[in-house]
Amino acid sequence: MEGYLSKKDDILLSQFLECKNIINEDCDVYDKATGDLVFIFRKDIIPKELYNIDEKLVKHSRGLTPDRGNAAGKVTASGLLKGKENWKAKPLYPCDKDGNPLPPDHKKHTTFFKYEDGRISKRMRSNSVASHSVGGFTKNAGLPCRLTHWTKKNLSAYHSIFPLTSFISDKYFEYVPDKWLNQNEKYNSSPEEFMIPNSNFSTLTINMDFRTATHKDKGDHKGGLTCFTIKEVGEWSGGELCFPEYDVGLNIREGDLLLFNPHEVHCNNPLKGEGRMSFVMYLRDKMNQCSE
Repeated sequence: MEGYLSKKDDILLSQFLECKNIINEDCDVYDKATGDLVFIFRKDIIPKELYNIDEKLVKHSRGLTPDRGNAAGKVTASGLLKGKENWKAKPLYPCDKDGNPLPPDHKKHTTFFKYEDGRISKRMRSNSVASHSVGGFTKNAGLPCRLTHWTKKNLSAYHSIFPLTSFISDKYFEYVPDKWLNQNEKYNSSPEEFMIPNSNFSTLTINMDFRTATHKDKGDHKGGLTCFTIKEVGEWSGGELCFPEYDVGLNIREGDLLLFNPHEVHCNNPLKGEGRMSFVMYLRDKMNQCSE
């Protein structure tokens, strides 16, 4: 199936939205006005054995991080507390830099917060969610280009994902060779030690039961596409990946593949149950600058 959809540009970021129009079949969608590709969706094309990854990766995907910005939604007291329930001084509520509570209708996706002991956090945080990057990373927060800390400490587990990333990269080339070649030029000019071998990616983000709010991905190669699939490690329903500006969602299950423009607004429908592990494969945009 091929479709050309009109885009509405009034979608705000950091909002939890739900799309009712769900696609369950192979589909290519383009923007009606520009003709630009929004996504390519293919059902049941990835062999099941490629999902036999090291259990350490599954465990890592369950860890929490407070640094996912818009994707984690508007900051709430419960979102700040998640994973910190046993802290001696727990986060109480989001506040400004002076400790004043934010109003209930605030729109912020990162804030300071007040601890139970009265202290104010030194850093702004997002809601805590289960989402981590694996593989290569560009300069940020004063750190150099590098393999992520977890990756360096767990190389064997990291290597177990390579058959899946290689297969998906080949499918990417098969379906959208012009985008793949554009991306591959930057891939080949980036330091080999930070690249996922035999692929077109530098980085893999793994999420567990993460219902994202409306957001656009940052740091992805602007001339390429992001590749996405699911590993089922429990029983769940919902969680469809949605493109709310086009009012459409995709029911992605294990074996399915999505290639999409990560700079379009996307989010997830509500998720019921547990065990939805997602893999987001991409090339960081400034990886080639790590050679300079």
